[in-house]
Amino acid sequence: MPSLTFALRQLNRHGLLALRLSLGTVYVWFGALKAADCTPVGKLVRDAVPFTTPTWFVSAVGILEIVVGLWFLSGRRLKWLLPLFATHMFSTFSVLVFLPGVAFLHANPWQLTMTGEFVVKNLVLLSAGLFLCSHPDTSRRPEHEMRAAVRALRV
Repeated sequence: MPSLTFALRQLNRHGLLALRLSLGTVYVWFGALKAADCTPVGKLVRDAVPFTTPTWFVSAVGILEIVVGLWFLSGRRLKWLLPLFATHMFSTFSVLVFLPGVAFLHANPWQLTMTGEFVVKNLVLLSAGLFLCSHPDTSRRPEHEMRAAVRALRV
């Protein structure tokens, strides 16, 4: 199947770009919602830390997420992003530790609530980010990748 082969070749060629752009976009989007205090997740963020949070805490987390997202979108020096990204992602799992009643039904770790599912899906984001931060091809200049992707679509 030539069309399937072509599609797989294009996915192989541009998959990292798509992954990096989608992860960066999600981070900027979610961060902007937190920074603007326009998301119900703000309460979860405040409640999931084991200390009293100042009023600006959720906005600061949002700004941090915007920085992470823009860094992913830039594609530059992603290995330097790794400590910040990993720390942020692992902190999202604090809900499972500090708010188990919010994350699990009947204290059963196999029965997740909607909030628990929201948190556990972060394993996928964590895996994607770790892969991108450790993969050397993701630091190529994004404008060259975009031009190559557009040229491939014209073929």
